[in-house]
Amino acid sequence: MATEVLPMQSKSLTMPTIRRLLVVWQDPASRRFIRIGRLDELEDGRFAFRYLDEPRPQNFSPLVQFPDFDAIYASDSLPAFFSNRVMSRRRESYGNFREWLGLTAEGQDTPIEVLARTGGPRATDTFHIVDDPHQLNGQRVSRFFASGVRYIEGADERLAHMEAGHRLALRTEPDNPANKRALLIDADANTPVGYVPDWLVNDVHELLDSGNQLELIAERVNPNAPAHLRLLCRLEVHSAH
Repeated sequence: MATEVLPMQSKSLTMPTIRRLLVVWQDPASRRFIRIGRLDELEDGRFAFRYLDEPRPQNFSPLVQFPDFDAIYASDSLPAFFSNRVMSRRRESYGNFREWLGLTAEGQDTPIEVLARTGGPRATDTFHIVDDPHQLNGQRVSRFFASGVRYIEGADERLAHMEAGHRLALRTEPDNPANKRALLIDADANTPVGYVPDWLVNDVHELLDSGNQLELIAERVNPNAPAHLRLLCRLEVHSAH
């Protein structure tokens, strides 16, 4: 893989972006989720990673593959930090996995799309790859799997009777002992089926606080999948302006 390291002020990387993913890190000390970088899929087929120009905790060290906070890393193929978070197509269970993600059309299951839908979690670190809401038919759209399904009484039964396209609702849960900003996902009024993942909660709150209209839709329902893959949600953001 050829990697070109460019200074942040470089004008060489001007190719339009097709897709952008954000890298979110959970600080093990504060447990806060912090956006630390972004990955751009460029129109010319390359990928570019850079750190965000935002305050970073003092206990955050640069990633081994990207040691310079002030550089852009352009590469011909998906960097290993990201590609290692995608299930191998050689795995026996990959067919089911692709179906659960709703990526059954030919060529639809690109590594970028898989990362965007799963978050690319690994047991060895606290990073998550978040789909940055992007323009689609004039709307910003993001997808994620509901978390906490296994902890909600009755969620499995509700999902067993839910079909793709079902309109979902968001509800705050200020008494949640783990996260005061937790957002429940309701199938119908006060009938929860999961949570917005913690690493997305602050972003969703920001969208709501900015006056945007949000629509949450069940894009894929997989009652027989592992709990963390049972409900794929599509978040549509309609701008307040």
